[in-house]
Amino acid sequence: MWTLRQAFLAGAFAALGGGAWWILQSRPAPEGPPLQRGRLPDYVVSRFVAVETDDSGRPSRRLAADQLRQLVEEDLAELDSPSLTVFAAEGPPWEAQWRIWLLLKGWEEVLLIEAVQILRAGSESVRSVRLETSELGVWPKREYAQGDRPVRIESDRDRLTANGISLWYAEPGRAHFPGRVHIYLAPATAGGQPQESNP
Repeated sequence: MWTLRQAFLAGAFAALGGGAWWILQSRPAPEGPPLQRGRLPDYVVSRFVAVETDDSGRPSRRLAADQLRQLVEEDLAELDSPSLTVFAAEGPPWEAQWRIWLLLKGWEEVLLIEAVQILRAGSESVRSVRLETSELGVWPKREYAQGDRPVRIESDRDRLTANGISLWYAEPGRAHFPGRVHIYLAPATAGGQPQESNP
């Protein structure tokens, strides 16, 4: 048999438990973030390689990527770790590398994202060029590229830094750099030694 004190404590605990259950049931459940299903691509191509040729059958462009994902409804393609080679009529080809490539608006606009590097080796007729930035938009049909992130360009020992770039890359190419631009022009050398100028 329970004593009066034990019965009173059991009733009090039961009342507290019932009250706590009632309070928890009357409060609305916290709403978590809505569950979203990730986009699934319509097509996936691993070790993607595409080559474009000119009228004579010589390669003019070569695009390679670890993986291509095509989303038809969004008219969007994503490429992982792509590299692009643009072959010049004369001189070394242009090489471009970056981490992610988004093809937008029916392949009319290309967005290069993360660790963008565009470079060309030097030769007897042209200087070496290396451009680095973090993001660059390209419109191939207009032969135009634009970026509003910091950019660094090196050519042999000369270098330029700016807060963005507008680039018309069809021959003859030209570029515009908004805002303040810092340019370092290395002195000409002869036999690896700085040239002396006579007054």
